Amino acid sequence: MKPKLSRFAIPYVIWMALFVVAPIVLVVVYAFSNDLGGFTLENFSKMGTYAVVFGRSFKLALIATLICLVIGYPVSYMMSREGERFQRAAMVLIMLPMWINFLLRTYSWMSILENNGLLNQVFQKTGLLSLYNSLFGTSLEYFPMMNTQGAVVLGMVYNYLPFM
Repeated sequence: MKPKLSRFAIPYVIWMALFVVAPIVLVVVYAFSNDLGGFTLENFSKMGTYAVVFGRSFKLALIATLICLVIGYPVSYMMSREGERFQRAAMVLIMLPMWINFLLRTYSWMSILENNGLLNQVFQKTGLLSLYNSLFGTSLEYFPMMNTQGAVVLGMVYNYLPFM
């Protein structure tokens, strides 16, 4: 008698139910409930107050998508024109960062972009920051890069470019 292979799917189904389906159900429940737990559509009437946030989110997503398109398709075309050995090596180099947790990759970029992060330290040590200050008459101690739209686009491009 053959063992049923579908039994191996049970842990996956439980995992998906807990960490994918349950959060979606909770979001739907909270969307249609008020502070007392009763049914309401009032939450949806307030969505207009967040139109600027929605617009900015779509704009940043569009910019990141276009950058991924401009980088991803030419690279994949060039890779397709190369030999099999080069293609394998290139795919490993592209996919290697994907083996690291998404959250860890995002926090790594945060440590690179923060005010006293790696990038600002390089700018200070190479004199780029003092050159900028002398050219534009400013007195910056660092380039503010964290919590900017550019940092958001950079993070999205870095995390989603391999999928392109």
